[in-house]
Amino acid sequence: MDVFLIPVGDVGYELYCEPSEADHPTGGVMAHVLRHAREVMAAEQEARRDRRAARRAGNGKQTAGWLVRLRVALTRGMAEWVAQQRLLWNLRHVDHAVVVHPDDVDDKEALSIARGRLQHHSDHHRFWMVIDGLAMALFGPLFFFVPGPNLLSWYFAAKAVGHWLAFRGARRGVTSIEWVVSASAVLTAVREVLPLPPGQRRSRLRALSRQLHLEHLATFVERTSVG
Repeated sequence: MDVFLIPVGDVGYELYCEPSEADHPTGGVMAHVLRHAREVMAAEQEARRDRRAARRAGNGKQTAGWLVRLRVALTRGMAEWVAQQRLLWNLRHVDHAVVVHPDDVDDKEALSIARGRLQHHSDHHRFWMVIDGLAMALFGPLFFFVPGPNLLSWYFAAKAVGHWLAFRGARRGVTSIEWVVSASAVLTAVREVLPLPPGQRRSRLRALSRQLHLEHLATFVERTSVG
């Protein structure tokens, strides 16, 4: 598995990969959550119907329409969040991996930076796993008597499980995975294009993404870059 150490500023880095479908586990708790999320995405069409009904039927239907819109918004947010966690989730099943780093960073420093980012993610996901677990415990009883699925409780349950899986992957990356390093001139070029104007930067990033065979790298850098 190749993990890319992406420059996202003058001195900042973030880890990135694009696991293939074969790398994604198909069983377990999170797979069930993700299948449920895909099913809920169908609510977008239902939301349009409910909004039209709400305008005709008054406040009760307006509330129903608001709940459907909330469900759609939560599911979209979950889908985006899932995409961001796939690297750490996949590290749970990896014994050997490669850190691909800019060639203006030496191998030892690159490995140190990568492990530092994994430790940061481990601490981050452990904290939010607890927070989302507490939110799930709160909103479960609070909305028990509200008709329909308890969307907030489901949302926080999914987030808590996702943070737990990400925490396990990050900890495995720090303590168990055997890493090797590989230098890349293309990643050094990524750093060099960050100061360019947005349109020119985007064009160059797409070209560099194609060289690295990373379909979504340009979007990731645009979203993550701090300078």
